[in-house]
Amino acid sequence: MYPLKIIGLGPGHPDFILPIAKKEIQDAEVILCGVRHAESFDTTGKEMLYIGKGTSLSELMEEIALIYPKKKTALVVSGDCGFHSLLSYAKKVIPIKHIVCIPGISSLQYFFAKLNLTWEDAKLMSLHGRDPDFITEVEENEKLGLLTDKTNNTAFIAQTLLSAGLENRIIYVGEELSYSNEKITRLTLTEALDYQEEGLAVVVIVNE
Repeated sequence: MYPLKIIGLGPGHPDFILPIAKKEIQDAEVILCGVRHAESFDTTGKEMLYIGKGTSLSELMEEIALIYPKKKTALVVSGDCGFHSLLSYAKKVIPIKHIVCIPGISSLQYFFAKLNLTWEDAKLMSLHGRDPDFITEVEENEKLGLLTDKTNNTAFIAQTLLSAGLENRIIYVGEELSYSNEKITRLTLTEALDYQEEGLAVVVIVNE
């Protein structure tokens, strides 16, 4: 019987995939991942299942639950498997004793490094598909790292901060992190009100 490997792919570019992750991906016979994730590794000869191509995640995980004991199966996730990945969801379907996690470099870890900032003293959160109270965290922390989505984006974050009277914060926006078209932007809150990222972004809020 094989375990289910949950593999952190890193921020995206193949240069930032850890060697152990590359090895585990290469060894896998069946891989479940997002379409863009598959652009970072060789899928030749593998049975690929894609998230977001019509089949619901619950159906895909039911299929994985049947496959993994018999074939080498991997769930490849962006960033690190321990930070807002599908690990929590997978544990609802697969017994935890049958799961092996392979870590990766999270996008926030990468972004803090690009900004030459430490992150052991930062609060990390995700607004992706969530509506948490990040204002309290901004008030209580000098640095806050956020994963965003199309609704909870840079402009929304800036407006929320201004409405809370936190106008002295600076927002750093990271787009296409690790790729050749990587874009990092420093914004005041007023500047951020009109900012439009092209896709999902990673945001760091600092009290400068």
